[in-house]
Amino acid sequence: MTYGPGDTISVAADTLNMPEPRAEFSIGRIIPVASPEKELNITPGPASVPGPDYLSVIRRMEGQPRPPQIINTDISFILLSLSLLIFTFLAVFGRRSFTNSFSSLSFRKPGETTLPGTSEVFSWPPLFRNLFTIIVISLFAAISLITTGATSPRIPGGIAGLTAILAGSFLAALLIRHLTCMVVGAMSGLKNSFREYMNIVYNTWFVSSIILFLLALIILFVPLNNTLPVIIAGIIVVFIILIIRALRLLVIFRIRHISLFYYILYLCALEVLPLLVTLKILGVF
Repeated sequence: MTYGPGDTISVAADTLNMPEPRAEFSIGRIIPVASPEKELNITPGPASVPGPDYLSVIRRMEGQPRPPQIINTDISFILLSLSLLIFTFLAVFGRRSFTNSFSSLSFRKPGETTLPGTSEVFSWPPLFRNLFTIIVISLFAAISLITTGATSPRIPGGIAGLTAILAGSFLAALLIRHLTCMVVGAMSGLKNSFREYMNIVYNTWFVSSIILFLLALIILFVPLNNTLPVIIAGIIVVFIILIIRALRLLVIFRIRHISLFYYILYLCALEVLPLLVTLKILGVF
């Protein structure tokens, strides 16, 4: 039995070899046909039974499978949006604290201003500034650990849980450093020097977090084949700012006529030792 070009054949649905459902596809706005050089002659064919006409089938090219997402971008977007809201709030209502964060990194001799004490650190401008710092640095660290394969993306809580753990650890480290500097400063009679140093510590982390915020946006929402160069760039930026912080500590000791021996001692205790402990915990050596 032969069929003409306009005839149709009724086939039971369970006898067809249907392709298995696939994951998501990235197909763009237009799905190209299998043979774009040929003209598409779409002619309606008559149906075997009364009803709507059927269009002849045009075979489309298969889409490219999208790789599965290893990072929950929804949670990351919420955290970045919250950070941006805090940053905007500081820029509008806490402009003085915002500008002091950058001016404190200058190597010029500062004017005689009142340095923030422990009570001032917990006032609303420094509190929001440190909150922005903790969220951004913890999120960037979590993204770096997951995308580089250092941590499994299937950890309990996902990126939100890992960010919370890193945020708690970073906050604890800041508080321990703050209390240590206050105790040592009170015992050594160099209270103002250590208060100025702690102010620089908070400001350097804030400046670093602004740059890491931009890099986190690039990693999450820019289609990159390899995110490792962006992560390395963020590490280099943080390392450079840490060097600036160590040099600012030297400037503080020189201005206040403190012995270079004390500078080396405090530099090892406040900068080198915490870094070595962190690297040891991460299993670097």
